[in-house]
Amino acid sequence: MHKVYINDKPLIFENVYERLNVGGEGMLILSESEFSLKEILSRIEENKTNGIIYLCSRPDQAWFNFTDRFVLIEAAGGLVVNENNDCLVIFRKKVWDLPKGKLDYDESPEQAAKREVKEECGIKKLKLDKFLLNTFHTYSEKNKFILKKTHWYSMSASSDEILIPESGEDIEKVSWMNKEKIHEIAFKNTYASIKDVFLKYFEKN
Repeated sequence: MHKVYINDKPLIFENVYERLNVGGEGMLILSESEFSLKEILSRIEENKTNGIIYLCSRPDQAWFNFTDRFVLIEAAGGLVVNENNDCLVIFRKKVWDLPKGKLDYDESPEQAAKREVKEECGIKKLKLDKFLLNTFHTYSEKNKFILKKTHWYSMSASSDEILIPESGEDIEKVSWMNKEKIHEIAFKNTYASIKDVFLKYFEKN
C-alpha cells in the first residue's frame, strides 16, 4: 500500500487482490480497470471527493507511475515526548503542526530531524528514539510539481527545556500537549498527514 496527500486528501494505492480495508468516511473506491491515473488525479485535485482508494493489480508500479510525475524533495521531523508523555506541538501559519524541515546536502534523515526540532523549538538536549513512518504530500512551487517525502521519528526531551519558537519559520507558539488535548484541540486544526504521525505513535504507546 502507498499513501499520498493531495490538497490534504488521501490517495491510497492498494492491491485489488489484497484489500486492507484502509481509508476513511466518504472516500471513493475506484479501480484501474475503469479509471486511469490521470482521471484519478483530476478528481482528487478538483476536490470532488474526501479521498480515493485506487485498486491496482500492481500498486508498486502504479505508485512509480505517480511519483514519476513529480520532483521529489525529502524532509524530516520529530514527534517529541517528555517524561509526562506530553507531546511537543508547534503553531505555524494558524495550524497546529510538528517541527520538520528539508534535508540539507549530505545530511541523513535522522540528523535533519534532530536539527529541525532543535532549531524550530529551541530545544538543547534531544534524544532520537526510533523511526515512526514516512508521509507524502504534493504541492506546486515555481511551476514545478513537488512530492515531499517526510521521514518521521519519535524523540524525547525534558519538560524543563525552555521552548523558543523560531519566528523566522513563522512559528508562533511551541507547547506541550497531552494525548487528550491533541485529540480535542490539535486534531481540529492540523494536516491529515500530521494526524497520521500522532496516530502511528499512539497505537504503540
